[in-house]
Amino acid sequence: MVTEQRLVEVVGAVHDPHLPFGLAEMGMLERVTVSPAQAVDVVINVPCHHCPGLQILRDDIETALRQAGVTQPIHISFQGREAWQPVSMTPEVRAAMRTMGIQTLPSRVTEEGAPA
Repeated sequence: MVTEQRLVEVVGAVHDPHLPFGLAEMGMLERVTVSPAQAVDVVINVPCHHCPGLQILRDDIETALRQAGVTQPIHISFQGREAWQPVSMTPEVRAAMRTMGIQTLPSRVTEEGAPA
């Protein structure tokens, strides 16, 4: 059995399908746990719930976990406790994205869309 800490490391290193950054760096990894039934439960916060890359992301997470030795069932959810926010990214990712010409917001955004 792979430890939960190792599971977090493995899933956190999986890259966003559109950017060369891991889910942990992107602030998208909410949690990875082993349920009482021994299934691996993964919760990812995504910027867009209608993104065509979600199936790629699901497949990449499952592949990474299988390669790490996970044999039990894997459940992946893209419905975390909170909506993903750009402020969740590491400062290094925000800086790299600005260098790539991708604008990021410096603070949380309210439900109305205005900076908090």
